[in-house]
Amino acid sequence: MRQIIDAMQDMLRNCTTVLDVGVGTGRFACPLNESGFRVVGVDISVPMMLKAKEKGLSDVVRADARNLPFQNNAFDSVLLVHLLHLVDDWVNVVHEVGRVARLLVVSLVGPSSGFRIRQSYLKLREEMGFPLSRFNEAEEGLRKLVTPAEIKLVGEYRTEVKADAAIASLERGDFAISWDLPMDIHRRIIEKLRSEHGGKVFTRTDTFEVAAWKPEQLQRFDQVRV
Repeated sequence: MRQIIDAMQDMLRNCTTVLDVGVGTGRFACPLNESGFRVVGVDISVPMMLKAKEKGLSDVVRADARNLPFQNNAFDSVLLVHLLHLVDDWVNVVHEVGRVARLLVVSLVGPSSGFRIRQSYLKLREEMGFPLSRFNEAEEGLRKLVTPAEIKLVGEYRTEVKADAAIASLERGDFAISWDLPMDIHRRIIEKLRSEHGGKVFTRTDTFEVAAWKPEQLQRFDQVRV
């Protein structure tokens, strides 16, 4: 985590004000705020914002990322992390963050390889007639569609993934890919995953990079809405 924050700080070296869109509990906003940036957090979830405030982020605004209540170029930079896969109208969110940023839009991206239980879940829900309609590739998908102006490698990390723990996390609804499914379909997928992967241990490799786009790149972005 420290390496990611350090890379973000370096990317934001010419910025003073930062808007964290989808601030959540302040995982990135709070360390940046403590480092001297003037950070404002935006989220649609009041409980999430309250947690960010408890951690020391005083400036939080409840708002929809698809319609940000700020003027054009209101912030030097915008932070966009772990959000695009949660919203239906993700293209509009991309346009909005580009509109309110003056210098940069920064995100955490990077490919993953090896076993990922979420990919198995997505394949099964599609086979059962319930394909995901949102942009599951999120900010990494945006990186593939719009080449960032700058990329900074944070590192590559290998982890062991216990299938039972990963399936239990999915079963609890920890990931957005299950939120729109009827409960009976969700249970069927979980049962299928347990029968195929229960008790196994897999290796996964994650590459973390910090990407930055110029605001005009995202304002001009014209992708068919999916």
